Amino acid sequence: MKSVFSKAVSLLVFTLFASSLAQAWPGLIKTPEEELTAFLRDTKKTNTDAVIIYKDGKVIYEFYDREYTPKTKHLSWSTAKTMSGILIGIAEGEGLLSINDPVKKYLPTFQNNARIIDVLGMASGIKYKEAFEGLPLNLDLTNMLYLEGQAKGYVDYMLRNPLSPTGSPGEYFNYSSGDTNILLGVLEKAINNKKVYDRYPFEKLFKPLGITATFEQDMAGTFVGSAYIYMSAPDFLKMGLLVKNKGVWNGKQIIPLRYIELLNRVADGVQKKVQEGNPENKAYSSQAITNLPIEGRNQPSAYDDLPLDSVIMYGFQGQIVASSPSQDLVMVKLSMDAKDMDRLAFYAATKKFILAKGYKYETVGDSKTAEEKKQTVKNWSEQPPDDANSGPVASFPHLMRAFSAKEYCSCRFVIGRSEEACKDDLNAILKVLPELKINAADGTVTAQIIGGLFGQKAIAKYRGTDYGCTLIQSE
Repeated sequence: MKSVFSKAVSLLVFTLFASSLAQAWPGLIKTPEEELTAFLRDTKKTNTDAVIIYKDGKVIYEFYDREYTPKTKHLSWSTAKTMSGILIGIAEGEGLLSINDPVKKYLPTFQNNARIIDVLGMASGIKYKEAFEGLPLNLDLTNMLYLEGQAKGYVDYMLRNPLSPTGSPGEYFNYSSGDTNILLGVLEKAINNKKVYDRYPFEKLFKPLGITATFEQDMAGTFVGSAYIYMSAPDFLKMGLLVKNKGVWNGKQIIPLRYIELLNRVADGVQKKVQEGNPENKAYSSQAITNLPIEGRNQPSAYDDLPLDSVIMYGFQGQIVASSPSQDLVMVKLSMDAKDMDRLAFYAATKKFILAKGYKYETVGDSKTAEEKKQTVKNWSEQPPDDANSGPVASFPHLMRAFSAKEYCSCRFVIGRSEEACKDDLNAILKVLPELKINAADGTVTAQIIGGLFGQKAIAKYRGTDYGCTLIQSE
């Protein structure tokens, strides 16, 4: 009885003390919302633009910064890969293709016997380097998007790449934007009608969800499935909700159940072998990431503070859309980070907020022993280390011109941000910017160095709300 009485007195004293502190120093004790917002704003080298947390049937937190609003479109970077994979799943459901089809059926000059399912799992068997190591000019990523691949398109670039020395199709994992772009090339050939292909993502995925998206194409007219989708934060939330609801939207099965199963299963190649430069614990499934253990290589779940059944869309510069059916959870984070926010810290802060709001939230770490929790899992990132040439694009003239023209065009015309804001975003990647000239009359952006002294320039052109900007000249 005394114990109960003592606890009651202690609780009363603490409540009175906390109330007095809050009145005397209003900023000392923060609400859960204030604490999470302070975390988002205080993290160094990050430019968080929007965060939405959906839990148990409703949005419980929203944050916007840096000119962004619920109506502002945001660059997806690699979160687009998951949406591109979903389009392949939809196409299979309509009988346009089978994921067991060989890629050669649609792209006859493809060099090996890879199946579509192998490419979905980032195991095409084509040599490709995306990991940031050494000079950025030796990356297939930058060569494909801004340099050699510009003139004839990104699928053509991949078709000319040699075979991978790492392994055969489906026998290993190597994160590759090129593989995703192959998939959108396959989809184009499977549809075999340019007008239908150009409308396919909008009619089959975006429109049913009520999403107003921009999906950019390369010079060959193929969707750049690896990176260039623009949507508002609430629209990214819709995409996360679609995954959480196992492909169902307003009672209709948008994503076939077969593809939902692929999203929730670690790919075969991931289970077997990882190409050098890739994280050992990246539990990739089908153009998405899971929080499942990689049993084939004895790797534990990567994230203690996410549910086991999480399906995660990740993107460069800190984009995250994570969904969990079991916890009725979707979290969206959009940003243009100079250095990716520590994901482990973000997930921990989000979990703390959800619990502080009184919601039930079960994650992988809840079932671990104290000893198991001591085993720190490496927090991998899509971005290079701080000492990697001062950023992935660094200061190489050709690459600097092409990257700046394309991204500045999309920032100004697609997103609608101010000149100052767009240049600030570019500065997160580039230390020095070229001269950027925008022509609103014809929707072009030209990037030159020192007034075109060397006679070389890059040009990007705006093609409208649906298709955004395309790099039309890179020299």
